Amino acid sequence: MSVSTTDLAPVFSRDGNLWHPRQEAQGPFGGMHGGAASALAVGEMEMMAEERSLGALVSAHVYLLRPLPLTEIESRMTPVREGGRIAVLENELHANGKLQTKAVACFQQPVEIDGLPGAPDKTAFEPESYPAWEMPEIFAKNTQQGFLDLVDIRDTLHKDGTRAKWFRLHRPFHTSPTPFSDAMAVADVSTLFTVTDSGTRPNAAGWPNADLSFHLSRAPRGEWIGVAQRGDWWGDGRGFTESEIFDVYGRIGRSCQSAVLLPLPE
Repeated sequence: MSVSTTDLAPVFSRDGNLWHPRQEAQGPFGGMHGGAASALAVGEMEMMAEERSLGALVSAHVYLLRPLPLTEIESRMTPVREGGRIAVLENELHANGKLQTKAVACFQQPVEIDGLPGAPDKTAFEPESYPAWEMPEIFAKNTQQGFLDLVDIRDTLHKDGTRAKWFRLHRPFHTSPTPFSDAMAVADVSTLFTVTDSGTRPNAAGWPNADLSFHLSRAPRGEWIGVAQRGDWWGDGRGFTESEIFDVYGRIGRSCQSAVLLPLPE
C-alpha cells in the first residue's frame, strides 16, 4: 500500500529515541487507535528490515496491552534472529514509564521458484468507483479528530457477495514507505464494520482490540487496501474478527483480532 500524498507530514515524527504522533492517531476508546499503534510498532521494524536487507515482511502480531497515549513514545527494538532466509524482530512501545504495545514481525528472503506465478498485473477491483462509506449516526457523534479522518473509505459488495471496505490513506505514517504496516493499520478497523454492516451493536460499552495478527502472501500494490470482515460476539465478553485483505489486483492475505467487550455501566 503506497500513499500518493507523500508531501504531507507523516503521522509519526521522530526526535532522537522518541516518537511523536499527530492527532489523527487518536482512537475511539481513549489513547491511540490500535491501527496507528500497529503502524508505529511494525512500521519501524519494516524500515529497519529495508535498511538491513532482511527481505519481505510476511507476518506480524501486535499486542495492545494498554491504550497508547498521544504523547512521547519510546520504541525498543530487538533482533530475535537475523541471517538465513528468515529474520524476526521485536519492538516494544513505552510511554509514561510503562510498556504499552508489543509487536513481533517475521521477514523472508525471496527465492525464485519455477512453475509458480508472479504478482498479478491485471486489476480486479476499482475502489475509486465505489461509493463513500457513510458513518452511522450512532458512531458519528464523536467530533474529535481521529483515525477515521486519516482514511478515505469506500463501501462495496464484491461479485461473490462479500461486503468489503476499501481504504486509502490521506497521509503516510512514516517518512519512508511502509506498505505492510499501512495495510495492517487499516485492517484494525475491521471490528467496527462487523457492527455497522450488521446494523446492530453488541450490548457493550465498547469493544477495543486486544491484539492484531496480519499475514500477507505478497506485498500490497497501489494506494488502496480492501478489507472484507466478519465477526463473532459471545456472552463471556469475548469477540473475534477475521478479514480477507485485498489490493486492486486481488486477494493478498488475512488478519485476525481478538476484541474485548466492555460491560455497560450500572
